[in-house]
Amino acid sequence: MANYYDPFDPWRGMARGGSSGGRRVPTMQDFEQLAAAFRESQANLEELGNRYRTLLEQSQTRSGQEDEYAKQVRMLEQELNIKNEALHKQGESLKETESELLFERAARQKLEEERVTLAEEAPQWQEKFVRLQADMENMRKRWEQRKEQDVRNERNRILEDMLPLADHLDLALNHAGETEDGAQQEFVKNIEATRHAFLETLKRYGVERMKALGAPFDPAFHEAVGQEPSADVPADHVSHVLQAGYRDGDRVLRPARVMISAG
Repeated sequence: MANYYDPFDPWRGMARGGSSGGRRVPTMQDFEQLAAAFRESQANLEELGNRYRTLLEQSQTRSGQEDEYAKQVRMLEQELNIKNEALHKQGESLKETESELLFERAARQKLEEERVTLAEEAPQWQEKFVRLQADMENMRKRWEQRKEQDVRNERNRILEDMLPLADHLDLALNHAGETEDGAQQEFVKNIEATRHAFLETLKRYGVERMKALGAPFDPAFHEAVGQEPSADVPADHVSHVLQAGYRDGDRVLRPARVMISAG
């Protein structure tokens, strides 16, 4: 049946009973149907309004959420950029650290190679050091010996230069002879005292006069000047001392110049 008050009813223009020419008078039932349709439309409209408000709120919520999401995304992007920059800096620092580690590793390897080389060469250097010490010790000993020899040579040279003084004193006493003159006797005593003091001085330095008169001839201690007959001295013995001989310890400083007895 057509609903006269429903605008969507296709049979709305037709009269009840199938006639379209007469005008139908609305009844209470029609009014109730109209009220019911209005209430239904109102309910539908209210439902649509509620849905619209819900959708609007959801849209606003989503818009706020999208803004919040966009804000969070921007914050995340900033944080990501900061972290990327920090990571880049850490990467650069890591490269520098890696370079330093490589350099240190190379330096350690070089030191280790040098240590191994030194360890391998240590016995050779030790042997060279021992030889060098021995050479230095030998050089020191040679230097000390040479120094001692130079000192002895210089000492002997000085002593040899002093021996002619004793010879002159001996000659003076030999030529003095016997005299009764008091002044000459005093002079001879002074010469004898001087010679004695001089010989004692030589003795303090290890130099002593050798006793040659009457001793068997020994070329190590005597220098033969000639030979003469002698009844008091056996043959091949020293019969006369021309110049006294001296020795420095066991070493002959100067041999005695002597005459040899022919018997």
